[in-house]
Amino acid sequence: MDNIIIEFKEKPDLNSPILIEGLPGVGNVGKLAAEHVIEELGAVEFASIYSKFFPPQVLIDEEGVARLVSNKLYYYKADTKERSDIIFLIGDYQGLTPEGQYDLSSTLIDTLVDFGGKRIITLGGWGIGHVVKEPRILGAATHEHMVEEMKAHGVIFSK
Repeated sequence: MDNIIIEFKEKPDLNSPILIEGLPGVGNVGKLAAEHVIEELGAVEFASIYSKFFPPQVLIDEEGVARLVSNKLYYYKADTKERSDIIFLIGDYQGLTPEGQYDLSSTLIDTLVDFGGKRIITLGGWGIGHVVKEPRILGAATHEHMVEEMKAHGVIFSK
């Protein structure tokens, strides 16, 4: 078996897509946020990802049908050509090992590049042990220009 298998339902023609990742983690914050945006935008599922780095489990739906755990890719086409399209990654699990994390990340980066994308945004919660009275959006970036761009949208950067 291959380490990672991506089964495409279709390969959409996308305009410089941005990948937004929302996988389970602290409080499932990233997953819930990404699922909400997918639903609000009406994004379309176009691929399933299976991996030996996910737990060897199945999930059973409301009709009693079992399926392998997986991650899914969805796309949303922007309303103008001046805007980037969006690819969303959501799923049941992250990779269970460091090797799995790296292999899955590398495969997703390669997939994004194949679609002409150059930017990834990851979503997640930050557990601090108590309920926050005033929620904030905290950020980190790989380049200074991205920090300034996100600060303009209210993202807070701190050590």
